[in-house]
Amino acid sequence: MAATRGLVWQDWDDVYIVYQPSSAETHVFNETTAAILRSLEAEPLAADGVKRETEAALGVAQGGLAADDFVFATRRLEELGLIEYLDEAIGGQ
Repeated sequence: MAATRGLVWQDWDDVYIVYQPSSAETHVFNETTAAILRSLEAEPLAADGVKRETEAALGVAQGGLAADDFVFATRRLEELGLIEYLDEAIGGQ
């Protein structure tokens, strides 16, 4: 997975506002979805790597983020054009 570049972030407590210049859209995310997106800003990662980094950012144990919640959030980010699924062999673990 890879994230769109050039996003503008604003955090308010546990709400994350993200402006996407490429579409001129503004999105509101919870902490989990924001952590997923932020984990992909530096470099593309395989889905399992994104999940591990997200769990670490949230301070939960590995496997603590429900797979259904992770898949729902990543699919929604993909629908919004904020991330894209790449060949899973590309990127880090």
